[in-house]
Amino acid sequence: MRNKIAALAATTVFVAGGTLMTATSAWASVDPPSGGWDHTWTTTDGNKGGTVYIEENGDRVSLCDTAADGYSPRVQIANEEGSVPGAYDIRYTLTASGGLGSCVSAGASQGGVYNLPESTSIGVTIWLGPDYKYSSIHYYLNDH
Repeated sequence: MRNKIAALAATTVFVAGGTLMTATSAWASVDPPSGGWDHTWTTTDGNKGGTVYIEENGDRVSLCDTAADGYSPRVQIANEEGSVPGAYDIRYTLTASGGLGSCVSAGASQGGVYNLPESTSIGVTIWLGPDYKYSSIHYYLNDH
């Protein structure tokens, strides 16, 4: 009887341990990119599979894949039109396509569309995969 209880306990520990190991790998955390960030937003899924970091000074944007879920996070950066309040023009889109822990960055130092207009509302949309899963939209005033 004692052997049966020990075997059952060992099996329970093994199964629970395997489950915890699986859960841990799926919920692995990703360190944020270095630097000071004014805004940080995530996708709306339970795993928070994508995180975008915004630094207004230098218009720095960094997007990271923060969950092993098979989806590539994407972020779209837009600015409010001067002639049509409430309308936004898309500047660019970034995709972190390297899997868990991969990041992609852009900033004003690259020039062109990455140099965002000052004193303008900036729209940031973050989502997973090509079809806008778990999307969220955020805004900030680009004032420095």
